[in-house]
Amino acid sequence: MQSELKKVKFSKPIGIVGGAGPMASAFLYNTIIEVCQKQYGSNDYSEFPEIILESYPFTRGDREKIRQDISLCFAKLKSAGAELFSIASNSFHGFLPDVSSIDFVNLVSESLEEAAHCNISKALILAAQATIDLKLYEQSDLECVYPSQEDQKHIQKMIREVAGGAVTGDQSVKIREVIESFRGQSLIDGVIIACTELPLIHRKYPLSELAGLPIIDTVKVLASRLLILSQEEGL
Repeated sequence: MQSELKKVKFSKPIGIVGGAGPMASAFLYNTIIEVCQKQYGSNDYSEFPEIILESYPFTRGDREKIRQDISLCFAKLKSAGAELFSIASNSFHGFLPDVSSIDFVNLVSESLEEAAHCNISKALILAAQATIDLKLYEQSDLECVYPSQEDQKHIQKMIREVAGGAVTGDQSVKIREVIESFRGQSLIDGVIIACTELPLIHRKYPLSELAGLPIIDTVKVLASRLLILSQEEGL
């Protein structure tokens, strides 16, 4: 019950670089609010953190331009009072500028830590092609397994559909088919939804019925970590 949850004070303003894409950015914001409600029992205005969202119209294709634009967004967020910084995109973690001067919460690193906590050794990586090409999740002892080229085409199509506002049961069925094709051959012991659009499908049509197979929702991982780092004990 909410009345039994430990109340905390969120003292550090959270800054989010959004816009890649806007649906994912809004989803991260909503997930932060939901975690506050469910995990911390937040319901009054003062029981939620300050969140500053910079939704920027990024241009694809030019890595250096993206890196410069991310720096610009960090500067805007810092000027607006943000103390914790994040990016609502997996693939953009491959274009990071120097973040040594800010308190940056790395979505990829946090998700890899969560995978290790869940004892995942071989993970199916469901992601945009850019994230796969950049090998962003190949940073630890985790063995990364990827969909076939044909299935990846379907995943790319889903990402575009979600970005356009369409979340459907057919998308969920296809994701289940991809996961089961690997699980049936004992090729994986977990899944990382390494895209900030795909969790919208998972949240509407949960994959929790895939019993015994940990599903890492990278948006929820990031939201939870931001809230931990934002808080002060006691209220």
